[in-house]
Amino acid sequence: MNKKIKNILYSTFITILVLSTLAEAAELKCTYATRLGEPFLMRLVSPYPLTDVTVRWLNKEGPLNVAFSEGKYEASMLLGTDVKDTGPGVHELIVIYHERGKFWTLRHDVKVEPKSYQTQELKVPQAMATPPKEVLERIEKESKLVRDIINAVTLRRHWELPLQRPVNGIVTSPYGFKRIYNGTPGNPHRGIDFRAAVGTPVKCAADGVVSLTGDHYFGGKSVYVDHGNGVISCYMHLSEISVKEGQFVQKGEVIALSGQTGRATGPHLHFGLYLLGNAVDPASLF
Repeated sequence: MNKKIKNILYSTFITILVLSTLAEAAELKCTYATRLGEPFLMRLVSPYPLTDVTVRWLNKEGPLNVAFSEGKYEASMLLGTDVKDTGPGVHELIVIYHERGKFWTLRHDVKVEPKSYQTQELKVPQAMATPPKEVLERIEKESKLVRDIINAVTLRRHWELPLQRPVNGIVTSPYGFKRIYNGTPGNPHRGIDFRAAVGTPVKCAADGVVSLTGDHYFGGKSVYVDHGNGVISCYMHLSEISVKEGQFVQKGEVIALSGQTGRATGPHLHFGLYLLGNAVDPASLF
């Protein structure tokens, strides 16, 4: 990792570093701060073997695999808050693990500070602003399917930082924008829109397994990739999909071509990143 990227990562993330040799580890409680919608990195480090590591954050939990390197054991997890579902305030992060013949529980307060996001007004076909009754069942089925995918937590970690930028185009709509469709308020923008002409190759952000492909009412042709440990990336409004569900893909591999399908005002790529089910701003991770 070059020095520039390394400095960006360290200035962006909160690194929670725990040394489990502390006698009162279960009582350790520290306060850290992040901003609404932003990701942070949690690290559990010990000179002793770690097993059965579980993280609980915002009423969700996931297991972590443990790596051994340079004489220490480490488990890392990307976490964050969702501009749609999380409010400012203090939220508790709990880490449970087995070490030296017993289970330990560490609790940390993470202060989530508010962040202001702009408002964006968009003109779309009226059926995309207020869907007709005949498509509501389809939308609900697709929403449930996507929820199940983004909330899945697989043990094996495939991701590494920094992530691969999926296309080279400029950002046309950042994360968090408060969107208004034809005068009607909608959900905040929970990803990043990149300018991309129809047919632009879309690259995968990190190694992983394709967990879902489909043609959805709002997202259009879409691909979801599971990178392990609760990290899921999604690519929407595609013109073509070149991978299949269950396929292992590598960082930088072309998985699709960009397009203008679904609810899109022009050709572009919507890239989303979910951490333990929370849609976060991925901008700092590239």
